[in-house]
Amino acid sequence: MRRLLFAIAVALLAASPTLMASEPAPAPACCSAENMDNASETSELSPVPKQKENVRVKFVIKKLSVPHCKRGPERCELCRKNSEPRWCLLDVDPPDKEMVQRPVIEVVIDGERQFLVYDVIRSFVSEEEARQFLQTSDPADMHFDEKPD
Repeated sequence: MRRLLFAIAVALLAASPTLMASEPAPAPACCSAENMDNASETSELSPVPKQKENVRVKFVIKKLSVPHCKRGPERCELCRKNSEPRWCLLDVDPPDKEMVQRPVIEVVIDGERQFLVYDVIRSFVSEEEARQFLQTSDPADMHFDEKPD
């Protein structure tokens, strides 16, 4: 049986055309000399312009359930334990927005509905403590969202 398989393999190898060392290998159409000359003349693509976002606030105080991880309370035990909504100070204009995955919230600012990524900066025990923090800090770049998540 082994001899038969060996004989078939030798016959197949002998029948297939092979390239000899003296034969030049055909170049793919994309790499022809003409295309390579044109490639050096091609300029680089222009950079993508920065997206201008209309975020008018830096911080939002909102009552929400803070996720522990990406999986959420349906699949994560820690998220289930900490799913009680609480008042939080959120940074809705964090650095490196495009580079890091973050949770997203919906916020209505001046009647305009926006979906913003956020980082939790601080958690408050009660709504009164959150309102007191709002009064003692700079309210110009802060928004108090009374609508619960």
